Formats: sequence, structure tokens, C-alpha cells
Amino acid sequence: MTLLLCFSVGVFSIAQEAKENIDNANTYLDSKTVSIDKYTTKSQKIQQRLLKKLQRREAKLLKKLAAKDSAAYLRYVNQGISYDSIATLSKDTSYQQKLANKKNATIDSLKGVQRFIENQQSKLGGVTSIADKAGVNMPKQLGQLQEQLNGQQNIDKLISQRTASLESLAKSQDIKGMEGIQKDVYYAREKIRNWKKLTDEPDDAEAEALEWLQGTEGFDKYLKQDNNAFGGLGNDATAADLQKMGFQTKSSVNSMLQDKLGNSMNTVQQQMAGQIQQYTDKLGGVGEQINKVKDAAGKAKEAIGQGKDAIASAKETKDNLKNIEKPTFKKNPERGKPFMERLETQYSFNTSRASVDGLKPAMMDISASVGFKHTRKLTYGVGFGLSTGLGQNWQHLRISYEGITLRAYADWKWIYGFSFQAGYERSFRPGNRAYLSQNADPQNGNTPVTPEPSDNALKDAFRGQQQTAYMGIMKRYKISSKWNGTFMVGYNVLWRQEDMRTPFLIRFGWGSN
Repeated sequence: MTLLLCFSVGVFSIAQEAKENIDNANTYLDSKTVSIDKYTTKSQKIQQRLLKKLQRREAKLLKKLAAKDSAAYLRYVNQGISYDSIATLSKDTSYQQKLANKKNATIDSLKGVQRFIENQQSKLGGVTSIADKAGVNMPKQLGQLQEQLNGQQNIDKLISQRTASLESLAKSQDIKGMEGIQKDVYYAREKIRNWKKLTDEPDDAEAEALEWLQGTEGFDKYLKQDNNAFGGLGNDATAADLQKMGFQTKSSVNSMLQDKLGNSMNTVQQQMAGQIQQYTDKLGGVGEQINKVKDAAGKAKEAIGQGKDAIASAKETKDNLKNIEKPTFKKNPERGKPFMERLETQYSFNTSRASVDGLKPAMMDISASVGFKHTRKLTYGVGFGLSTGLGQNWQHLRISYEGITLRAYADWKWIYGFSFQAGYERSFRPGNRAYLSQNADPQNGNTPVTPEPSDNALKDAFRGQQQTAYMGIMKRYKISSKWNGTFMVGYNVLWRQEDMRTPFLIRFGWGSN
């Protein structure tokens, strides 16, 4: 009874582990296929936009060539490959389907995960096919994804070939216009590369599932491409495994011959051995002739080797000349990033003291900004802020609404975390605040007065305005891997015009890396 109970517990634990392996593998597979599907969709859109730009640029370049050298123009037009033909080919579904069977390391690894799931299902004794279990939640089958990935890579190669051809043409004919094509191709590839980088970053569920699977014995071998051999069993397949799959092994062949020849098996083997020996003796004489031929081939090989060295040297010289002759342009790494990757957020706050006359309370301004990284050093953006009154002092605290602020700024990064920042801000204050410069009475020595409220309360809430135009130095310091702290000291050039107490701004804040 105890032995039966232990056996049942063991079977249950194996089944439970297999079920958890299948669930985690399905999670990993679903997440990976969704991310790859997004990547292929984005990369194809980027390629299509690129090809439209290149078609227009190519037409302008060839128009210049036709005016300069009609013979060269006809030669390049009749080449058969152009950005226009590549664009047509990228939309040809029949051409894309021809690439479906081409090897792809990413898809091969996912097919390995499918085989792992199938292996785990066999432990459960399940009869449901892998396509029903793991493939039902996929946005597209792996074959379709493989076709799209291979198609995107093939179109990229064709674009490279056509671009290289036009570079040679522009150089030989001294025609300007290649720099625009080079920039378009470079930045499109950078965008695709960055999208690929985002695709390779696993989300939390995928990372957790992969961590579980990597701790499962035998999972890693399913991710290797070699496992595609022998029907997915890999190079570790045994003779028994191969025999079950229908492969002919040594033991199966011997068994078949034994059934057919019976007791004559030994006689046949002796006769075969004698014939093999006779052929071996004859081959001995042939071997001497082969050795002579090998000596002659060796000498020829040495001559070929010298020729290869000369070709390699010439190729190296050609590559060096190509690199020297290739036009260069100042690359902007930010242009190759997706739009959202070029945004950075900043949050800041600053306080100001209450006025001596008691008209203006102490205030705290809290703002949030979104900047667009034009280059690695230059960022410009917009922001929104809220001003809150705090009262006159600690003994007379009073929270009050003091308006909202809209701002625009530009930030130029230097070194060691320092940057120069300039900005303009306009604050919309409640119109009945006596500390506003527009509420001063010039006939009474610019004495502040409190205007009467109007019938429109919403208009009164934003009627008063204050301006700030500042320049300052900001220092960034690291808080964590995702956040930086900021400290800025600035000078407000409009402080006298707006009747502010001090021209200096001191702001603390934090922002994303």
C-alpha cells in the first residue's frame, strides 16, 4: 500500500511539473511571437516609407545623369534592379512565399520551444497536437513570421545593392545627390535596429517564464538549430529513436537480411569479405597513381594560393579605397530611434518667499515637462505647472490657488552632467491678486489695488498674467538606473518688469534617463 502511494505521488509530481513547463513555454512562445509580429509590421512600414523616398531621389539622380551622359543613363536604366522594382518586389506575395523555407535562427529557436512542449505533453499522455495547444493563441503562425522576417532581410540586401550601385555611379559621373540617399538608408536601418532591440527585451511575464524554463532539464537543447536534424530529436538521437521514426539503422538492416537469407548469412558474408579483399589489392596499385596526382595537385595548389593572396591584397586595397571615397555625413543617433524613445520627462519644483508688504504669499511651483531629443546634446520641449500659495509664514499658513504656468524650453548638454538651459514661461494668475503688476494704480504711485471680480468667475481665474524669461545652468546627477536628479540656477531677465522680488531662480527636480 505504501509503495503504491509513493508511486502515485511520484506520477502526480511529474505530471504537475510537466503541466507547469507547458504553461510557461506557452507564455514564452505567445509573448515572443507577438513581439516578433509587431517588429515585422513596424520594419515593413519603415521599409515601405524608405522605398518611397528612395524612388523620388533615384528619379532626380537619374535625371541629372540623363542630362550629362545619355549612354550611362540607358545602361543604368536597363540594369533590371532599381528602387522602383524593389518596392514592387516587396509587395509581391508570391516572391515572399519563396523565402518561407529559408533558415531563420529566431524562428528555429521558437520551433524548438514547440518541440519542447510536445515532449512535455507526451509525459502527460496527451493526444492533443501542438498546433491545437500552443499555436491557437499566436497572432500568426511561425511559418508566416519566418516568411516576413526573411522577406524584410532580403529587401534590405537589395536596397544595399542598389545603393552601392548608385554610389559608384555618382562617383564616376561626379553627380551630387547621394548624401540624401545615404542618410535615408542609414536612418531607416537604425530605426529597424532599434525596434529589433525593443523586441528582444522580454516583458515581465516572458522573463519569468524563460527563467523557469532555463531551470528545466533538457530545455536548452531544444533551442539549438542542430535539433532540427532527425525530425527534431537533435544530434543526441539514439538508434532506437531513429528506428521508430522510420530511419534504417545497422541493426534493422541486419535483421532484415537475416530474415531473407536465414542460415546462408555467414556464407554470404565470407564471399563478400573475399571480394572486398580483391578490390583492395587492385586499389593498392591505383593508390600509387593517386599519390603522383596529389603531388602535381600540391604544386598547382601553391600557385593558386599565391594567386589568392594577390586577389586578397587587391580586394583589401579596393575596400580601403571604397571607404575613403564613400561620402560621409554627420550622423545623429537620435534620428534612428522610435519617437517615444526620443522623449524625456522632467519634473521640478521651486519656492519663492512672501513679499514684505504681505500682498504676495509664499508660493510653491510644481511643473512637469516633456522634452524631445533633437540630438544627443540638444533637447527642446514644453511643460505645464501649478502654483500654490502657502501663506505668509509658518504661523500663518494658508493654501491657495495661484494659477497655472505654460513653459517652453531648450536644453544644451555639456560635459559632466552640466547643461545650459533657456526658457520662457507665462503664468496665468487669478485676476484679483493685488501683487500683479497690471493691478498697480499709476495715478496713485503704482500702489497695488485689488480689482473687483467680474461676473465670469472662470475668466477671473486666468485674467492676471506673469512672464518669466530665464537662462541658467543645470546639473544632472544619477539617482537610479532610470532616474536623474536635477539642480538648476537661473536668471530671470524680466524680473523688474514683472515686479518680482529677485531675479534668481533655484529649481530642484528629477527626470528620466
